[in-house]
Amino acid sequence: MSISKENFIEYYVEQTNRGNVSLFLGAGVSASTGLPSWSLLLEPCAKQMGVSLDGSQDLYLLAQYYANEYGYSALKRVINDSLNRIDYESTLVDTLLALDFKSIWTTNFDRVIEQNLTRKKVLTNSIYDDKDLPNTTGHNRVSVYKLNGDISNLDRIVITQRDIENYSGNHEMLLTFFRRELVVNSFLFLGYSFTDDVVLSCLASVNRCLQDSANYHFTILKRSDTPEFLHFVKDLETRYHIRVLLINDYNELPEILRDLREAINRKNVFFSGVFERLPSVEDQFAETLCRELSNALLKEQYRIYTGYGRNFGNYLAGSSVQFLLEHNMEVDRYLIMRPFLKSMTADEKRNHRDMMISDCKFAVFMFGQSPKGDTYINSSGMLKEYELAKERGKIIIPVGCTGYSAKIIWDDVRNHITLYPYLEKYIDILGCDFHMISSKQLTKTILQIMSDCN
Repeated sequence: MSISKENFIEYYVEQTNRGNVSLFLGAGVSASTGLPSWSLLLEPCAKQMGVSLDGSQDLYLLAQYYANEYGYSALKRVINDSLNRIDYESTLVDTLLALDFKSIWTTNFDRVIEQNLTRKKVLTNSIYDDKDLPNTTGHNRVSVYKLNGDISNLDRIVITQRDIENYSGNHEMLLTFFRRELVVNSFLFLGYSFTDDVVLSCLASVNRCLQDSANYHFTILKRSDTPEFLHFVKDLETRYHIRVLLINDYNELPEILRDLREAINRKNVFFSGVFERLPSVEDQFAETLCRELSNALLKEQYRIYTGYGRNFGNYLAGSSVQFLLEHNMEVDRYLIMRPFLKSMTADEKRNHRDMMISDCKFAVFMFGQSPKGDTYINSSGMLKEYELAKERGKIIIPVGCTGYSAKIIWDDVRNHITLYPYLEKYIDILGCDFHMISSKQLTKTILQIMSDCN
């Protein structure tokens, strides 16, 4: 029985918040970049052998016949000529990778995943051999597991029937890692046909051992009313614990993934704040507000993003880390710190800001004081982050009572309050004199705004 879009998003967001998700991409996703599908990839081979492709052939066996007839070198040349490209851009792939999976599995040889992640300034570990598995330990990297090998090493790709028959012996450790992840994570399979014996046998072995305790996984497929397709969908759920979301056209997929991303990001909060030196009373207020606000957000399982602005970053991150450790919560999951490097160019700084803001639903602006010679000025970086947040359609919360650039942003929002209807009831509270309001009241107000918008 297929599931609704609402149930799919609700369940998958819950698993994402727990950090228990993985992505599995098949050839259908690579095809969105203009690369050939499996059948089109082998079409020149079939034509040369006088075989007509009608969709019923076992493509591993077809590749084996070609290698038998013309040699493995000729087969690899066909693969290389078709897949070894530089340009792999795809809106669908960008939308998928924006979901922030830390573990991606694929049967594709191409470099679509890695190159699109590189364009997004995301570091990767590429694992396509058992010997690569120690590389999975790097922090702040996405691990890309390539079950069938990589175009950079054609001698190790899995393309023929012989490769499939020898797979378990040649990739014993990789299969062990895959089975383990099937046990602990919920997979989203996309662009995958579920005809690969290697993947299906792993799913079957996990479900055979765990039975009803096995994780549910998900896939999105184009609807068909044929009896064969309906039995196929039922079989995926019955034997492999894969729930199916049916759509009428694959053009619906980007919108579903965007909705999923918005649902995942609904508890992500970007903090823009910086100050060099505050008067004693203001400094005490800043420390207390950062502590109470961060603790209240983390208690509600919000995730905090920060560029670690001077001093403000110390207060916000320090309070967050202390709370997370005391409550046995994962620091890396709930506190995302992305400091700026002094050597960054203006474009690099903009991309850095954009990457943080794009991952969040809310943007909170506090303080905003920068040094200039022997004096202090309002932070231009915070104002740039405000403009980016507006461009990206984020929920903007200017805490004007903290002064400096935050007060400038508060003034601008108040003067255009019809653009921010969610702030109409709260704008005066956010902008009052900080002597006249407690940090507890401010924290309560900010959380209420977020609750209203969710």
